[in-house]
Amino acid sequence: MRSRTAVVWSGALLAAALLASACTESPRVRSSTGASPTLPPETTASVLTTAPITTVRSTTTTSESTRAWTLLAGGDVLMEHSERLGLDPFEFIEPPLGSSDLSVVNVEMAISDRGTPHYKTYVFRAPPPAARRIAAGGVRVANLANNHAMDFGGDALADTIDLLEGAGVATIGAGRNIDEAYRYRILTTGGGVNVAFVGASLVVPSNFAAGSSTPGIASAHPPDLARVLDTVRAAGAAADAVVVIVHWGVEREPCPNDAQRSLSQQLLDAGADAVIGHHPHVLQPVVHTGDKLVAFSLGNFIWEPRQHMSGETGVLQVDFEGDRVVGWAFHPHLLDGDGVPGPAGSGPRVDRIRDIVDEGDCGPYRPPTTTTTTTTTTTSLPPPTGTAGS
Repeated sequence: MRSRTAVVWSGALLAAALLASACTESPRVRSSTGASPTLPPETTASVLTTAPITTVRSTTTTSESTRAWTLLAGGDVLMEHSERLGLDPFEFIEPPLGSSDLSVVNVEMAISDRGTPHYKTYVFRAPPPAARRIAAGGVRVANLANNHAMDFGGDALADTIDLLEGAGVATIGAGRNIDEAYRYRILTTGGGVNVAFVGASLVVPSNFAAGSSTPGIASAHPPDLARVLDTVRAAGAAADAVVVIVHWGVEREPCPNDAQRSLSQQLLDAGADAVIGHHPHVLQPVVHTGDKLVAFSLGNFIWEPRQHMSGETGVLQVDFEGDRVVGWAFHPHLLDGDGVPGPAGSGPRVDRIRDIVDEGDCGPYRPPTTTTTTTTTTTSLPPPTGTAGS
């Protein structure tokens, strides 16, 4: 596995790199060894919040204080299919998400047996045991700021939050009201580094945005964007490092668009150290400049059965020293016939993953037409014919 080392660039060059990353990126400097950064021993994080909630504290497996820590991140998680079959979709993931200091995925479904389906084309949910399986899979943080968190209404969203939190997974980007949806969460590594997580979405179906007394997700559209940026600034003042998870982009499009590049720069300027994106359902480039990183899309991580690019995924490994991103690596995976990810070492599909993620060469893989979903869904659709999406 190839690792990446930091290139010291100015803020102006960082902005230029983001603007240039639609199809290609500037070459990155590799480490002298060419080897993957070693994952630290498993640790247990303590969970803090900016709103009243039970604090989870437990012991750590190491007593040595260190500023070095590792984040593992996966893409979109939908477990209706795997739960129906009784599968553990985390079984074959390498490295295991629980082997890092912290880990995060985008939970793109309600976890509940309550509610009625929203009037939209696709609605996603999984039964309550999915929350425990996510926790057992090593996930520490679940982003809920997406266009499926409210698929079965506010009660189902409340169940999703309660079930994940009860299993020991911190949730971000959604809540019972606007204050809960926009709050940041702080987790502490075994080495004592406080890491804040923030979630927000540019894909906001009607009635999905949280209100002062109504449940929903954290919208990143103006004027709500100001609150997202304020949250990032507050998180930066309260924690050592800030990771922002964003739902954005165009489905099945391997190249980031102007809205993604613009928002990522605003988040970095506000104090984010890493920005990790989801929603396109395919992989997009990772940009590492200076001591910050943007991963535009991590694709479908656990999903329905998928082939071709929508079945190509992986584990993003980001290595930090305090608040500085000092290296990264991407571990390619492919979805099997049940939508379960497994490691992939070579072959044409892995070459394509490397081209897009590592090299930023996404242009050759763009779809031939432009009939995909945009980033600004704001109106309801007619009632769906069923309750399961594809």
